[in-house]
Amino acid sequence: MTRRGPRVWSMMVSTETRILLAAVLVGSMVSVARATDGAREILHERRRLYETTYAWSDQHQILRVTMVGRDGREQVRVLEIYERRYGDGDRRTLLTFLAPDALKGTAMLSRLRTGGAGERWLYLPKLRRVRRIAAPISDESVLGTDLTNRELDLMQAMVKWTESDTRATLRGDALIGETRTYVLELAPRVQEGEYARLVLWVGTDDLVMRQLELYGADTAVTKRIRQTEVAFVGTVPVASHVEVENPRSGTRSAFDVLTMEFDKGFPEDMFNLSFLEGTGR
Repeated sequence: MTRRGPRVWSMMVSTETRILLAAVLVGSMVSVARATDGAREILHERRRLYETTYAWSDQHQILRVTMVGRDGREQVRVLEIYERRYGDGDRRTLLTFLAPDALKGTAMLSRLRTGGAGERWLYLPKLRRVRRIAAPISDESVLGTDLTNRELDLMQAMVKWTESDTRATLRGDALIGETRTYVLELAPRVQEGEYARLVLWVGTDDLVMRQLELYGADTAVTKRIRQTEVAFVGTVPVASHVEVENPRSGTRSAFDVLTMEFDKGFPEDMFNLSFLEGTGR
């Protein structure tokens, strides 16, 4: 048996180590590439579904909103909402309070333009008049809930994201409730306010969002949004229950869909000021 000197043995170990590290690195690169390709395919298919099969032009819903404070006290509001989407990306929404009695008849008309400032008008039944109010502020709460306008816009925009909008990695799959989901880690190329990183769970069968976690600069979850009771109304998937958790404030809000219908062909004048003036009467 030939005995190798310390230097020869050291060189052999070094060479074998380099080969092993190279193999691990290549394997890791392949794994990362597969994760990136998988995420890209999911985003592409999700966008396709929402632009075709899941697309709608107008909707009507009755929504119950429950806000739970840090002390556990609840506030409940019931809203009726009509919304129309236009081919250029603009949206018009008519919202009327059905409950509580203190807000009943109060209505709001919103016109949101793609890439531009929106317009809002408020109808106050006690005054029987319409007044224009400031356009939605991104970080303003939606109806006093734990959801902000920015987060609502973010969820609506995410269904059309591609690799040009976000760096995406497929982290694997997981169960959310009883639904098997893909888990995607997203880093928007244009930072969404304070959110530098998002983790998104979408159903493996329908690619509908089941959970979204929003992260700022640190590793703590800033906001968690979960959608459950997903069912199809025609060809459109609808989450009948949405819960928004705010770990920082210790509060949460729930949105329960009581009625939902799509593509009923509501008249154009429903989204005009003249109609708004009559909604509270």
